[in-house]
Amino acid sequence: MTTPIKWTFAAALLLALPGHAADVIAIVGATVIHPERELPAAVAANSTVIISGKRIERIGPAGSTKVPAGATVIDGKGRWVIPGLIDAHVHFFQSGNLYTRPDVADFNAVVLYAKEVERNKARLPATFKVWLASGVTSVVDIGGPMWNFEMRDAALKSPAAPRVAVAGPLISMIDRAKLDLGDPPIIKVSSADEARALVQRELARKPDFIKVWFIHQPGDDLAAQEAIVKATGDAAHAAGVRLAVHATELMVAKASLRAGADFLVHSVQDEAVDEEFLALAKKNRALYCPTLFVTLGYRYALSNTWQPTEAERRLADPQIVAAMSDLQRIPSDKVPERVAKAMSKPVAPAVTPLELQNLRKVWDAGISVVMGTDAGNIGTLHGPAVFREMPLMVQAGLTPLQVLRSATANGAKAMGLEREIGTLAAGKLADVVVLDADPLADVGNLSRIHRVIKDGKLFVPDQSSLFIEDLTSPEVKQAIAAGKTTAIYYAGSTEQNGPHMALGKHNFIARYVAGRIAENLGNALVYPVLPFAPTGEHMKFPGTVNLSDKTFGAVAQEVAQSAIAAGFKHVVLMGDHGGGQDALKQVASALDGKGARVHYIGDVYFQSQAPHAGVEDTSELMFIDRDGKWIRRDKLDSKASAELGRKLVEKKVDSAVAQIRTLVGK
Repeated sequence: MTTPIKWTFAAALLLALPGHAADVIAIVGATVIHPERELPAAVAANSTVIISGKRIERIGPAGSTKVPAGATVIDGKGRWVIPGLIDAHVHFFQSGNLYTRPDVADFNAVVLYAKEVERNKARLPATFKVWLASGVTSVVDIGGPMWNFEMRDAALKSPAAPRVAVAGPLISMIDRAKLDLGDPPIIKVSSADEARALVQRELARKPDFIKVWFIHQPGDDLAAQEAIVKATGDAAHAAGVRLAVHATELMVAKASLRAGADFLVHSVQDEAVDEEFLALAKKNRALYCPTLFVTLGYRYALSNTWQPTEAERRLADPQIVAAMSDLQRIPSDKVPERVAKAMSKPVAPAVTPLELQNLRKVWDAGISVVMGTDAGNIGTLHGPAVFREMPLMVQAGLTPLQVLRSATANGAKAMGLEREIGTLAAGKLADVVVLDADPLADVGNLSRIHRVIKDGKLFVPDQSSLFIEDLTSPEVKQAIAAGKTTAIYYAGSTEQNGPHMALGKHNFIARYVAGRIAENLGNALVYPVLPFAPTGEHMKFPGTVNLSDKTFGAVAQEVAQSAIAAGFKHVVLMGDHGGGQDALKQVASALDGKGARVHYIGDVYFQSQAPHAGVEDTSELMFIDRDGKWIRRDKLDSKASAELGRKLVEKKVDSAVAQIRTLVGK
């Protein structure tokens, strides 16, 4: 069996190869995709990309493009190369968790908003890394507190961060008092003069955009509001800065465009876009950012139905992923009324057909569509949210190539850097992503990231093992310091399993499942599997090894105490065998709270147990035993299958992860 490797860009563990910014990198024999072109010219098979310093030096056929001596070579055979992705709508002052927008859902009784903001500031280095981990080398933070400008400075200084364009506080038609901690992200203005004054404050910090939060409510004077937006835009344009506007209704969007908007940061959601809208957008050369998923993110999260995608499990900040299940643990009297109502009658959210139709109409009209997620809002996580957004754009009728264009060549327009990034050509900045699957076959393949290069600097996945026996002592210490504070102890057994399975079946399954659990948790390491258990009646079969309950429990206790001494904050005990379950429960009860929390995870066994050596049991090993080393296929029950085994193993993993998250969160 292949040892599971943590193939993840976990937030704290993205690795940059030192010194590569000034070195030469050669990607040899890859399929290079030029998203600004149409098919078939967009695809250049068997190509080599040479990067020198921060820039692309040349791209050409692999057979005739010489690789410089001493270059770092990336094997591109069977891989695809695209420009670095660009998310044109994010907010670093928000984290994506339940506590980040108290004006929408007030959880101050659980986590003070001030603490949430403090966390978001402190966590910026990790948040930067999840963007790079997701293949996103540039982002537009389209509005936040004045400390947004400090965030941009931090990104510029960071060795591992996307390039960031930024707007300051949103110039708004309404207040959001619950977000005001002294440096508000949204500031209400009541006149054109107030708007101009706020623009001048922001211009002193050299913003890339000035943004208006254009909220039009029944009874508001649209013409007066439009005058405020125009005053804002005129002041911004006079300083050479573009105007971005939040405008989600057709009449508001048209008013914004008449007032000079360069960037509409959301879909038109209430009516079909008309010819007047399209003409105004073309006249302004405006950008249109649909942000299709963000409303769904709120609805999933606030109804307690949010589940991480596979990409989010691998790539998102594990702190945020873990917090997304907090509604399972928050006392009911601390759940806001609107959230309690949503939880009581959850409805599966879906993007509206009108938004999809408007996106397609805008694209077909030749208006530049830019991919953006509105990441940081509740349920829309920094980084891998792009892999939720782009499939929805395909659902609107865009091709994968068009979606990729929106996230690269068009995104570069949002950054104001179309001459530098967004396409692959000699002389361009080397923002490059190498993929293990074809993004033009399925936009989901954009998450299949092999390598990321930003400014010519090569970032590789952290391939360190999740199993402590594979690590050195300093590596374990470093992993704990980086947030891997949960230790997994999983007992197997060595016993007869019929004539068709090897004696170590439980050990093989235990190691595989433990590795998968650790991958999904994102904050765990796995202790060596104990290969023995109380086996009872199986002792009559040759090869079976038995431990008494007392000895089995003593070993589990010693291992748990070792994990506590190593600095783990949580130790989880589980077993793949019925024998010893009570002993594990007793050990957890005895040690819990003595230096760490110790938890017994019974669901991994009791939620998925199957008859010993039967069809289900056999199927699990068939799924794991890809090489056929442990299965005697001539003695197999014909009903067993690897596909059934996959489903059963997934159930074990999901059951364990759910129980661990519930217990660790207490």
